[in-house]
Amino acid sequence: MSDSPDLIALRKSLAAAAEGATPEAGKQMAQAALRQILGAIESGICPLGDWERRCLAAAITSLRGGKSNEARSRARQALWPDENRRNAAVSKFPPRPGMITLDELKREFEAAIAMPGRGGGRGGKTT
Repeated sequence: MSDSPDLIALRKSLAAAAEGATPEAGKQMAQAALRQILGAIESGICPLGDWERRCLAAAITSLRGGKSNEARSRARQALWPDENRRNAAVSKFPPRPGMITLDELKREFEAAIAMPGRGGGRGGKTT
Protein backbone atom coordinates (compact mmCIF):
# COMPACT_ATOMS: atom_id res chain seq x y z
CA MET A 1 0.00 0.00 0.00
CA SER A 2 1.41 3.41 -0.94
CA ASP A 3 1.37 6.34 1.44
CA SER A 4 -1.23 9.04 0.95
CA PRO A 5 -0.16 12.53 -0.13
CA ASP A 6 -1.44 13.82 3.24
CA LEU A 7 0.80 11.40 5.14
CA ILE A 8 3.82 12.32 3.02
CA ALA A 9 3.10 16.02 3.59
CA LEU A 10 2.84 15.42 7.35
CA ARG A 11 6.19 13.63 7.40
CA LYS A 12 7.80 16.53 5.53
CA SER A 13 6.23 19.14 7.80
CA LEU A 14 7.70 17.43 10.88
CA ALA A 15 11.17 17.02 9.38
CA ALA A 16 12.41 20.49 10.37
CA ALA A 17 15.69 20.29 12.25
CA ALA A 18 15.58 20.94 15.98
CA GLU A 19 19.32 21.43 16.46
CA GLY A 20 20.17 24.68 18.12
CA ALA A 21 16.63 25.22 19.37
CA THR A 22 16.21 26.51 22.90
CA PRO A 23 14.88 23.98 25.42
CA GLU A 24 11.49 25.72 25.37
CA ALA A 25 11.37 25.71 21.56
CA GLY A 26 12.34 22.03 21.54
CA LYS A 27 9.54 21.26 24.00
CA GLN A 28 7.05 23.17 21.83
CA MET A 29 8.23 21.31 18.71
CA ALA A 30 7.78 17.95 20.45
CA GLN A 31 4.31 18.88 21.67
CA ALA A 32 3.33 20.17 18.22
CA ALA A 33 4.57 16.96 16.56
CA LEU A 34 2.57 14.79 18.95
CA ARG A 35 -0.51 16.97 18.54
CA GLN A 36 -0.28 16.81 14.73
CA ILE A 37 0.22 13.04 14.66
CA LEU A 38 -2.67 12.39 17.05
CA GLY A 39 -4.83 14.65 14.88
CA ALA A 40 -3.75 12.80 11.75
CA ILE A 41 -4.71 9.48 13.33
CA GLU A 42 -8.06 10.91 14.40
CA SER A 43 -8.76 12.20 10.88
CA GLY A 44 -7.72 8.95 9.22
CA ILE A 45 -4.51 10.17 7.57
CA CYS A 46 -2.53 7.43 9.28
CA PRO A 47 -3.56 4.28 11.17
CA LEU A 48 -3.25 3.53 14.87
CA GLY A 49 -1.56 0.17 14.79
CA ASP A 50 0.80 -1.53 17.21
CA TRP A 51 3.82 0.37 15.82
CA GLU A 52 2.14 3.76 16.16
CA ARG A 53 0.96 2.97 19.70
CA ARG A 54 4.48 2.03 20.77
CA CYS A 55 6.02 5.14 19.20
CA LEU A 56 3.45 7.52 20.63
CA ALA A 57 3.58 5.92 24.10
CA ALA A 58 7.38 6.20 24.03
CA ALA A 59 7.12 9.84 22.91
CA ILE A 60 4.66 10.72 25.67
CA THR A 61 6.84 8.95 28.25
CA SER A 62 9.89 10.90 27.02
CA LEU A 63 7.94 14.16 27.13
CA ARG A 64 6.97 13.43 30.75
CA GLY A 65 10.63 12.86 31.53
CA GLY A 66 11.59 16.25 30.11
CA LYS A 67 13.33 14.72 27.06
CA SER A 68 11.80 16.87 24.33
CA ASN A 69 14.17 15.93 21.50
CA GLU A 70 13.68 12.24 22.21
CA ALA A 71 9.90 12.75 22.43
CA ARG A 72 9.83 14.45 19.04
CA SER A 73 11.99 11.77 17.49
CA ARG A 74 9.82 8.95 18.88
CA ALA A 75 6.65 10.68 17.70
CA ARG A 76 8.05 11.09 14.18
CA GLN A 77 8.94 7.38 14.12
CA ALA A 78 5.21 6.64 14.23
CA LEU A 79 5.08 7.92 10.64
CA TRP A 80 7.99 5.87 9.32
CA PRO A 81 7.32 3.74 6.24
CA ASP A 82 7.07 -0.01 6.90
CA GLU A 83 10.51 -0.74 5.45
CA ASN A 84 12.19 1.47 8.08
CA ARG A 85 10.49 -0.10 11.10
CA ARG A 86 12.16 -3.50 11.45
CA ASN A 87 15.26 -2.75 13.46
CA ALA A 88 14.17 0.30 15.44
CA ALA A 89 14.58 0.18 19.22
CA VAL A 90 11.01 1.36 19.67
CA SER A 91 9.79 -2.02 18.44
CA LYS A 92 10.96 -3.36 21.81
CA PHE A 93 9.06 -0.67 23.74
CA PRO A 94 6.13 -2.51 25.34
CA PRO A 95 2.62 -1.24 24.75
CA ARG A 96 1.65 0.72 27.84
CA PRO A 97 -1.57 0.00 29.71
CA GLY A 98 -3.68 3.13 29.48
CA MET A 99 -2.01 4.15 26.20
CA ILE A 100 -3.73 1.78 23.79
CA THR A 101 -6.64 3.68 22.25
CA LEU A 102 -6.50 7.08 20.59
CA ASP A 103 -8.54 8.61 23.42
CA GLU A 104 -6.13 7.17 26.01
CA LEU A 105 -3.11 8.48 24.11
CA LYS A 106 -4.67 11.92 23.81
CA ARG A 107 -5.50 11.94 27.53
CA GLU A 108 -1.95 10.92 28.49
CA PHE A 109 -0.49 13.53 26.13
CA GLU A 110 -2.59 16.28 27.72
CA ALA A 111 -1.52 15.08 31.17
CA ALA A 112 2.14 15.13 30.09
CA ILE A 113 2.00 18.71 28.81
CA ALA A 114 0.19 19.81 31.98
CA MET A 115 3.09 18.56 34.14
CA PRO A 116 5.46 21.20 35.48
CA GLY A 117 8.63 21.67 33.44
CA ARG A 118 11.64 19.53 34.13
CA GLY A 119 15.33 20.22 34.01
CA GLY A 120 15.38 23.99 34.51
CA GLY A 121 16.85 23.81 38.02
CA ARG A 122 20.46 22.90 37.26
CA GLY A 123 22.99 25.67 37.28
CA GLY A 124 20.54 28.17 38.68
CA LYS A 125 21.58 31.11 40.82
CA THR A 126 21.61 30.79 44.57
CA THR A 127 21.11 33.63 46.97
